[in-house]
Amino acid sequence: MLTKKDIQATTHGQITIPKEMRDKLGITPETKLKIYLEDNRIVVEPVSPLDLLFKDIEEDAKIKCYTEEELGQEIKMVREKLMKEDYRQ
Repeated sequence: MLTKKDIQATTHGQITIPKEMRDKLGITPETKLKIYLEDNRIVVEPVSPLDLLFKDIEEDAKIKCYTEEELGQEIKMVREKLMKEDYRQ
């Protein structure tokens, strides 16, 4: 189990995630992170590739003015295609 670390923010509000924690989570300089408040805590966690994919899909859908139903249909079609390719169904 990783121990808790006391860290201090810089004058610009920046913090350094301790190396031990970065290594445990596989965080590299290329890793995207999300940060949010949860009650009285600041939570920082790696963004999953699926989160990035859904963000791209959402942005594309807004540009194309898809309705929620149309977006759902597109996602269903892509999911079915991937399942057939990956699992030969």
